[in-house]
Amino acid sequence: MAVRVDQRPATVVFPESADDVVAVIRYANEAGLRVAPQATGHNAPPLGDLAETVLVKMERMRAVEIRPEAMVARAEAGCVWEDVVVPAADAGYAVLHGSSPDVGVAGYMLGGGVGWLARKHGLATNSLTAVELVTPAGEFVRADLSTTPCCSGRCAAAEGTSAS
Repeated sequence: MAVRVDQRPATVVFPESADDVVAVIRYANEAGLRVAPQATGHNAPPLGDLAETVLVKMERMRAVEIRPEAMVARAEAGCVWEDVVVPAADAGYAVLHGSSPDVGVAGYMLGGGVGWLARKHGLATNSLTAVELVTPAGEFVRADLSTTPCCSGRCAAAEGTSAS
């Protein structure tokens, strides 16, 4: 199989938890290496030259939690939409997913998220209620977005505007 981008990082790691990611970032900082996260490999060209870089491939972090009572899905950094759509559908819900089952959830959500349901329900990024991440300093943080304007996904309906 031919690859579009020939990535040659200093090293590649496959974390299995947020604690693993924290350890990798702290190691990279101590070693003077750059860090490049890669959830699925989609859109690899912007990562650039990886010679002095730890490539953090998130593909082993694919846990999904569906909480139907709260209408919330929690997906780890390596999830693709197929990982989320199937259990959400089993619970009787649809998600604002991408047009392909192998698109990464993290990149899609943080990049705007324009999919089949966007005209009716808005951009997927506007439905984010929280983001958990590891900072460049190697600290795990959780940002609660549900109290900020337009992050609950309800702002268009509350203002009486249309997403079309």
